[in-house]
Amino acid sequence: MLIAINSAFVIVLSLAAMFLSRPTLQSVNSSLTAQAAQNIWHALSDWSPEDQDSEEPGRWRTFRETQLLLRREGGEEGRSVDCCPSVLEMVEPEGGRNQEDMFVELYREGDNRQRFYELSCRADIENKPCRFMDRKLHNQSRCVQQFSYTYALVREPETLRHHHRPHHFPSLPSFPSGGNWMLDYIRVRSGCSCQLMPKAKNKRTLPGKTKRAKLKSK
Repeated sequence: MLIAINSAFVIVLSLAAMFLSRPTLQSVNSSLTAQAAQNIWHALSDWSPEDQDSEEPGRWRTFRETQLLLRREGGEEGRSVDCCPSVLEMVEPEGGRNQEDMFVELYREGDNRQRFYELSCRADIENKPCRFMDRKLHNQSRCVQQFSYTYALVREPETLRHHHRPHHFPSLPSFPSGGNWMLDYIRVRSGCSCQLMPKAKNKRTLPGKTKRAKLKSK
């Protein structure tokens, strides 16, 4: 029985490759080349929760403090250090959000589960000012979680069974677990980005308007 399920799953993935060969929206799992994944794991291998900023995460650092942090996180190899560090995680979710922001159920049957690689903002830096910023821009910066979309095998929503299905999302044969399944996109975390926000302008009141306002208040 397990062999039959595995065979069906392989057939479905083969159909996905035939119907949905869109290089611009490839899976995060497939887009991580062996070398890129190795570099990410290597950069994170020396990191532990104890290495998080012990003094107010997101605070501005002096030049000397910045150099110490670069040497500590870059290691002897002199690896590059992110302004907004991210953590590579492998997840096995039961569902996800598609491009219409609708929750969809992911296919899973016994030990056959869909796995995805996500790059999440490090917990101590998310929504905090970016590291290594100029002092004047420090408080205008934020480390923001980024998202992208990847292919996934999901249960076909009831609404699509009675309407026209998108031509690039074909319905697939039923599985031993029952139900209709289709290929769709789900949202996954894809990195931590440093974003700058413009400084709010102070509204200046013209002298004439100030005098008129005072006269009206009397």
